[in-house]
Amino acid sequence: EGIFIQFENEALSKWEDELEVKERFNVISKNNDHYRKAFELEDDKLLSPRFVALHTFSHLLINELSIECGYGSSSLSEIIYCSPADSEFPMNGVLIYTSSSDSEGTLGGLVEKGEANTLNSICEKALSKALWCSSDPLCMEDNKGKGFMAVNLAACHSCALLPETSCSNMNKFLDRGLVIGTLESPELGLFSKRRID
Repeated sequence: EGIFIQFENEALSKWEDELEVKERFNVISKNNDHYRKAFELEDDKLLSPRFVALHTFSHLLINELSIECGYGSSSLSEIIYCSPADSEFPMNGVLIYTSSSDSEGTLGGLVEKGEANTLNSICEKALSKALWCSSDPLCMEDNKGKGFMAVNLAACHSCALLPETSCSNMNKFLDRGLVIGTLESPELGLFSKRRID
């Protein structure tokens, strides 16, 4: 069982064209490029601000669903569907599903929570909790990158990191700032209050 959420391509394109969004994402992108060059890896053409925002949103939602449904967060996994903005067939979605075949994977909780009214409330709670991390302001104010390859910004074990088995990207490419905004620029985030209102 699982929940799939699809995002509007036009809204994502408009958001990622903003200068502040590009500047914040550039920190992650440059750190990623530096690492890939050091190990002689090919460029990562799929990495984009929208990918970081969707990936971080997925982590925030998994954390909230584990509270709402009673699942352990390691029992839920994600798949991020994200293509470049100019793709002929754009993909902008998040799939959260039960990854365990034991009794926890068959509780049926995700089916009930996937209904529109319930899911809307859960998303609002997840985004509301993301506004402040118990490690803030240090977590949010990081502007150099942290974690493996230094490709995370505002993301730590108190807010956005998941068990490694739940994350499709080894807890890389995460930033609450691109999701809900930063302390200095609250309107920067894809889900900032200004955009939702």
